[in-house]
Amino acid sequence: MRNAEVIRQWKILKRIEAGRYTTSQDLADEHGVTERTIRRDIEALQEAGFPLYDERADGRKIWRLVEGYKQRLTQTFTLAELSALYFSKNLMSFLGGAPFAQDLEAAFAKIREALPARSLPYLERIQELFSARPDPWKDYSRKQDVIAALIDATLHQKQAKIAYFSFNSRRSKSYTVDPYRLVYYHGGLYLYARAHEYGEVRTFAVERVEKIEVLEEGFEVPADFNVTEYGRGAFGITGGEPQTVEVLVEPPMAAYIRERVWHESQELEDRPDGAVVLRMSVAPGFELKSWIKGFLPHVQVLRPTALRDEIAAELDQARKSFPPRAKR
Repeated sequence: MRNAEVIRQWKILKRIEAGRYTTSQDLADEHGVTERTIRRDIEALQEAGFPLYDERADGRKIWRLVEGYKQRLTQTFTLAELSALYFSKNLMSFLGGAPFAQDLEAAFAKIREALPARSLPYLERIQELFSARPDPWKDYSRKQDVIAALIDATLHQKQAKIAYFSFNSRRSKSYTVDPYRLVYYHGGLYLYARAHEYGEVRTFAVERVEKIEVLEEGFEVPADFNVTEYGRGAFGITGGEPQTVEVLVEPPMAAYIRERVWHESQELEDRPDGAVVLRMSVAPGFELKSWIKGFLPHVQVLRPTALRDEIAAELDQARKSFPPRAKR
């Protein structure tokens, strides 16, 4: 499998930052690539703004990070900003198995060290007042190579071949994809990618990517396709062609509906009897149907008709699994 350039460059930066006696040949040997590849990696890091420079030592060229760089970085944060970053630690728990997990842990440890010791008990008390209950998250500890390759392919717009386990067919399928974007949603990572086999953009759950090979062939995002707009059409994570969806919520649950923004396109129409009509432009799919079912029996689908019929058919099927108990 082709090395993930972004992850390799990240590791190169960490080694140089550690202040070790590091040459291009050392880095090439460590990562199993050529010196020319390492030089391109270092150039990419320099172009990204990392102040790397070379110097001669014992007749060899070694790489260094400009002294004082880290100190200048920490001086740009105020105490309040460091505290806010420290509070965000719990919100980042979903990255536990991702390639940058150890670096995030180290970063939060340094933030803690940078805060005044006397302030820590106070900040911990505040943390107890504001807690975040994370969504159930997925374990990516065995998917680091997959995530690294997806980052590489997405960043450099390279096609990829993936073996993907399909829940619908209960088997692994092979796809050639143009990876457009990685998206985090409800404790999981998802890939928006154009599947060549279908000629359309699909949503892939990263944990079900069993194998990946990044190809040399590049791709271009079609001029008439906008990845952000595709995501906005989703009621959840699965994007698609949006439709106007109207849902009537009866008074017992109407107040709950009014309390939240369920989708950025939503419009609310109050009815005289206390009911509310929720109108959205979304792609009707599994997530939307599950959400609507959660408000039964106080909800009706006004349109589209196809969505109403699908839910009705699924409810009929569900009744077979939950037959009424015989009266004694």
